Amino acid sequence: MEIVTATLTGIALIKKSVDFIKENISTVQDISGIAKQIDGFFLGESQMNKSKGKGLSIAEQFGSVENSANDFINMKLLEEQRNELKQLVNLRFGPTTWDEIIAERANRISEAKEADRLQRVEARQQQKELIDTLQTMGIIFCVIAVVIISFVVTFKAFAKTIGETKKYTNKQKIWQGKIKPPKMVLCRLKTQKALKDKIACIYVANNGTNRKTYELEYTDIRVGCPRSYLCRYAPGDEPSIDKVMESLRSIAK
Repeated sequence: MEIVTATLTGIALIKKSVDFIKENISTVQDISGIAKQIDGFFLGESQMNKSKGKGLSIAEQFGSVENSANDFINMKLLEEQRNELKQLVNLRFGPTTWDEIIAERANRISEAKEADRLQRVEARQQQKELIDTLQTMGIIFCVIAVVIISFVVTFKAFAKTIGETKKYTNKQKIWQGKIKPPKMVLCRLKTQKALKDKIACIYVANNGTNRKTYELEYTDIRVGCPRSYLCRYAPGDEPSIDKVMESLRSIAK
């Protein structure tokens, strides 16, 4: 049905164009007065040629007498209309006018096809350039990412090495939060033992538990033992007096 419709549409367009030209060709001043109808003729011709055998199998196209007859009759009608139109145009505008129209039309069709081809080539080239650009950008991005990651890893390793090799005092470590400050308690002088010019000072701090903190300090007898001072919280046993005296004798020698 679509094939028949296209063929009939093409025939009707050709007939309409030719009838208009026959009625008005004697009054038009130049070819532009019937240019639209000439284009209509070529459009109808194109529709007929495109619909010829379209949608049919090989057997239907070449084995059917009815189809072959219809195609033959349509082509004969088309040829008659073309010849009639050629004669009308040549009689009105000169014997070579129709051939010039055909040549100009063929030239424009060729130029349009070439322009379309160049446009498709340019589109493919632009697509290729875009892909190349994206690939290049991807490579650059990967290189930058690798450089950044390498820099971060190297910096962390360097910083870790510096941190491990540098020695910090306990006070610095406390400021950095690496160690907790020692718990301090108030140690009071409990007893003192002197030997020659040395003196042993024994201090005790009540930790609030059964276990007390004891501290033993040796100093010069002229300095003496302070009554109290802040000492590190370290619960333990009270120093043995015998060991204290033995240490004093060792120091005094």
